[in-house]
Amino acid sequence: MMDKKYFSFIKQRYSLTTATRRRLIALSSEAQHLAKQAIFSIQRDDLLEAKQLIDRSKKIVNQGAKLCQTIDELEFQGSYRQALEELVEAVLFYNFSTVGKIGKISGFKVPLEVYLGGLTDLVGELARRAVTLATRKQEQQVKQLAIAASEVVIELSQMNLVGYLRNKADQARGALRRLEDILYDLSVKAK
Repeated sequence: MMDKKYFSFIKQRYSLTTATRRRLIALSSEAQHLAKQAIFSIQRDDLLEAKQLIDRSKKIVNQGAKLCQTIDELEFQGSYRQALEELVEAVLFYNFSTVGKIGKISGFKVPLEVYLGGLTDLVGELARRAVTLATRKQEQQVKQLAIAASEVVIELSQMNLVGYLRNKADQARGALRRLEDILYDLSVKAK
């Protein structure tokens, strides 16, 4: 009838997977929270705090990656991928804010779709940053943000994104339009 030895193994494996998933979800929540705080710090011009928060988030994400190595299917856990995507967004925003570049990130493993999701979200952060800079009458910096956002949207539009990423790319295009509206308003008020 039932292979007791095999089903004992299955029960143990399921119990281990469930416990590990719970731990991964907790780590993911913490990493995502830190990445969000880093983004808010960048928006407030506190780059030192942002760097510290990003480093802490990376450390936690790497702990999650080790858990995923023990049980393969956890790599696709939604909360873990959301934390990775938020961290990608934070790192890209930080790198752009400090060195003016958007590109490769290091310090943690990033699946391609997660990177693209974080990249699309970056455009929204650039648009939010533009609002702050526009209120300070820093038109040149707003122009730089618009150029960067436009370059990201152009690169994304050259890919045949589908599903979730297509929706996020559409949101990025909307954020770019808002940024262009800010630039237009600044140019009208300058006259």
